[in-house]
This record gives sequence, structure tokens and C-alpha cells, in this order.
Amino acid sequence: MIRSTFRHLPGVGPGKEARLWQDGCLTWDDALARGRLSCRGGGGAAAHLEESKARHEAGDAQWFGERLAPAEQWRLFSAYRHSVAYVDIETTGMAWPMAHITSIALYDGVTVRTYVHGENLEAFADDILPYRLLVTFNGRSFDAPFIERSFGIRLRMAHLDLRPVLRAAGYTGGLKRIEHSLGMGRGDLEGVDGFTAVLLWQHYERTGDVRALETLLAYNVEDVLSLEQLAVFAYNRHLAELPPLPVATLPQCGCAHNPWNAHPEVLARLTR
Repeated sequence: MIRSTFRHLPGVGPGKEARLWQDGCLTWDDALARGRLSCRGGGGAAAHLEESKARHEAGDAQWFGERLAPAEQWRLFSAYRHSVAYVDIETTGMAWPMAHITSIALYDGVTVRTYVHGENLEAFADDILPYRLLVTFNGRSFDAPFIERSFGIRLRMAHLDLRPVLRAAGYTGGLKRIEHSLGMGRGDLEGVDGFTAVLLWQHYERTGDVRALETLLAYNVEDVLSLEQLAVFAYNRHLAELPPLPVATLPQCGCAHNPWNAHPEVLARLTR
């Protein structure tokens, strides 16, 4: 989809992009061959398109991410899915700087990794850096700033926050509400939310009950596994709203294995 996108170019909005597609400029190469594109900025349209091609070939997802609106970041997904990090954090529930991260789940479409405060949390700072596309839900407002402040790093990659992307497709509310509307279930973790995650951490710290930590990590991982399914759904949903382009829809991913198990007896005790 990125090679059929013109919205990242200066002065190109939805109307101008639609007219380019209607005129047969379905890709950057089409626009270069036809000479139909004009846009603001030094060097002219051809220079902007040639830079786009060079940036794409170099795998520079961040360059495109900086030039696309948050609701349009879905256009990057298929091109950079090979280097994606689905990330979700859990915290102690207080406001910064009183709060701290309790756990982080990272899934790259193949491997699930979890990080726990007081154990291996610091390793996340190095593990996240090689990825080119970050996928979160509400991460622009919460997860990403919290991570950057906590670790003293900058997340220098494109950021696909699914909340504005799904809102633009007509799906509003929190992650669990959207999952429910799409028929996605969570088994033993049905009904568990961020407040419960705080209670699980408090119980683990107070008692050392590893079942509480395992349940917290199971919940944390379910969030990132869900992000992959929602990213595919959002990509296909937005693509279906566009004119026919030389872009294929994505097959829905299988349900990856969650390496952690929830303990219903612990959840029942904490949520009574």
C-alpha cells in the first residue's frame, strides 16, 4: 500500500490523492511516468517521489511515519510487517512520575517476549530498538511516552497506534470493547482490565504468589496478540474503502500461542 500512497507528500490531501488514482496514477512509478503530480517543497514532485522510493528501499519506515497522520499509519503495515513490534505495557496505575512499569509484552509476529519489573525489565530497551514499526493501542498517548521516560530512550520507528486507525474505520472505545464488537474472546481472561492488572501486581508484590504474576503476564500477552489481529483487520477494512489499487488484502493471522496461563482462582479472589 505504501507505494500507492501520496498522502505523505507535501500539499497532497485525500482529494488530491483520489484524483491521482482516478487519473491512473496508482503507484509512484505511474505518477513519475505520467508527470501528473505537483506538490509543495523544493525539488518538485519528481524529487519527492524519488526520495520516497529511496526511503522505502532503505526500509526507512520512520520517514513515512513522520509524514503520515496517525489515522493513516495503517498504510505502512504490509510493507514493514516483517519488522514489527506489537507492544503493551502494564503499570502500577498511578500518574507519572509516581508510577512505574510492572510488565511489558513484546510480540514480533513470531516470538513473544515478556519483561518484568525487578527481573529483566531493563532488557526491553535494547530489544525494541531494531524494529522498524511499532504497533500499539493508545500507545501514542500512553505506552510510548511512558517507555521513553522510564528507559531514557527514543523510540525511533514508525508508530501505528490502532486507536485512531480503528476510530477512522468506525470502531470507537477501548481495546476490549472493539475486540468484543469483532467477536474476539479472551477465555479465562474475559472481563479482566487494566485495573485488575494493577491488583494482580500488588498481590504478587505483597504475597510473592507467582500465580498472580503469571496471570498478569498472560493478560499482558493477550493484548499484543490481539494487536496483530486488529492490525490486519484495520488494514483490510481501510483498503476496502479505497478505489481498486494494485494492493492485495492480508490474510488474517492465526492465533499465536500465549506462553502464560491465567489462574482463575486468583482472579476470583481479587475481583470479588
